[in-house]
Amino acid sequence: NPFVMLAKKHTTEDHGECYGINLVYSGNHYEAVHVDGSRKMRLLSGINPTGFCYQLKPNEQFEAPEAVMAYSNRGYTGMSHCMHYFVQNHIVRGQWKKKQRPVLLNSWEAAYFKFDEGKLLKMAKDAKELGIELFVLDDGWFGKRDDDKTSLGDWTPNLKKLPGGVKRLAEKINALGLEFGIWVEPEMVSEDSECYRAHPDWAVKIANQAHSFGRNQMILDLTKTEVIAYIKEQLSNLFSSANISYVKWDMNRIFSDYYSNSLSPECQGEFSHRYVQGLYQILEHVQTHFPHILLEGCASGGNRFDLGMLCYAPQIWASDNTDPICRAKIQTGYSYGYPMSVVTAHVSDSPNHQTLRNTPMDTRYQVACFGLLGYECNLLELQKEEWKQIAGQIELYKKHRETLQFGDYYRLGESNGQYQWMVVSKDKKEALGLYVQGLVTPNYSFGTFKTKGLAAEKQYHFYNRPMKFNIKEFGSLVNMVAPIHIKNHSIVQSLVAKVVKLESEKEDYIVSGSVMNHIGIRLKPGFASNGYDDQVRFFQDFASRLYIMEEVESTEGAV
Repeated sequence: NPFVMLAKKHTTEDHGECYGINLVYSGNHYEAVHVDGSRKMRLLSGINPTGFCYQLKPNEQFEAPEAVMAYSNRGYTGMSHCMHYFVQNHIVRGQWKKKQRPVLLNSWEAAYFKFDEGKLLKMAKDAKELGIELFVLDDGWFGKRDDDKTSLGDWTPNLKKLPGGVKRLAEKINALGLEFGIWVEPEMVSEDSECYRAHPDWAVKIANQAHSFGRNQMILDLTKTEVIAYIKEQLSNLFSSANISYVKWDMNRIFSDYYSNSLSPECQGEFSHRYVQGLYQILEHVQTHFPHILLEGCASGGNRFDLGMLCYAPQIWASDNTDPICRAKIQTGYSYGYPMSVVTAHVSDSPNHQTLRNTPMDTRYQVACFGLLGYECNLLELQKEEWKQIAGQIELYKKHRETLQFGDYYRLGESNGQYQWMVVSKDKKEALGLYVQGLVTPNYSFGTFKTKGLAAEKQYHFYNRPMKFNIKEFGSLVNMVAPIHIKNHSIVQSLVAKVVKLESEKEDYIVSGSVMNHIGIRLKPGFASNGYDDQVRFFQDFASRLYIMEEVESTEGAV
């Protein structure tokens, strides 16, 4: 990522001098800091000089990418807020600039390449009942795409999977009351594709050398005007063929070969930059002709998460890694330079498909909701309890969506794998906070939630999102209180677990913003081998809590 920070040695989140520097560019970049013998510092941010050379003919001009810089004497938070404001107001464009983003269901981790129209419609019907607003058909809908070895470049529907094409599927999805979105990877081509067979010279490859494949695919040469024209035509045909309101624009491999057979030998150093210019031409065409489409960028996840892409795509997929514990770190990293209104995050299945880690459904949701919320789990295989959980999650997210997407974001602390964040509405009438646990350490059962950004003079109702826990989480410890012995992993334990749910602790206070900002809320003690009741916080590995703060007029009972 081209975003970098420079800060004095003792700078903290709230105090000290900090600079943030970012590049409005989606190509190879280079950042360097040099301190000379006089202790003067020089920072460089721009196009990566390695392999780059650009020949200017008489009367030609070259426009270098712009870098932006923010300064704050209020620490990392002050710098972040400056960057967030800049991105939201001067980078993101179009109809979706300040518009609330829909809650979506993406088909990828739920179905991968194995689906047909019937399965997709069943998923969409369940999504609608849960309160989801947008259904996104991911990879596998075109050509002969039953795996990742074929058909990129052939953007026509697979009629075996979709007998009525994209148009009929979109109509049926719309009839359910959902918006419809679709996945494309237009910069790529498969060797096994009609596009490549017709135009093998369009692929980026070095003449007379074996090509290095990535994900079984090659990159189309966007320095060629005919390739740019082809992609524009293919996307225009697709996007106008059905009622498509969202597009996920993916790019799933690195550049390994830098060469274009349309450039002369002395101009090969221009390839990378000309490729980015070609990409921007296509994106500008899409934004101009389909301004209603919500475009989401993606490059194997967040490998092309930059201000250049955000000029065309008002949101970007943060990472292909959907594990919430990994995502807590990833999203914290993004927050230094990018607002959460451009960061997409999904709730996926457990065990996670990238790490095989088991995590609570609540944690998967509560991490994802501090961004643009989506789901990527198989709704057709949800248990009854999970169904209720997701319906409640979406209802809560919609209630606080404006704050979660566009509120002022604060990092409250990070230590020992624990993360605390919060967002505060612009009018400071509400805020939401998150506390994520890493690996539990014995005898560290006490915790505090100390806020930032609340109005000191206001009174707030501080409470936690209620949760329920399965007695199986306690294993054989349940026998300390059970009237009969319940063997761990037994049928009896499973039967009891169906009817007995343990309520979470209850935090419920009326507190001033001043107290919460300066002292914080001392949370109920975490479980520490000394019994469990509604005064104890069940905070196992990878647990989390969502705290809600809402302004109240009455000060009766205030702390």
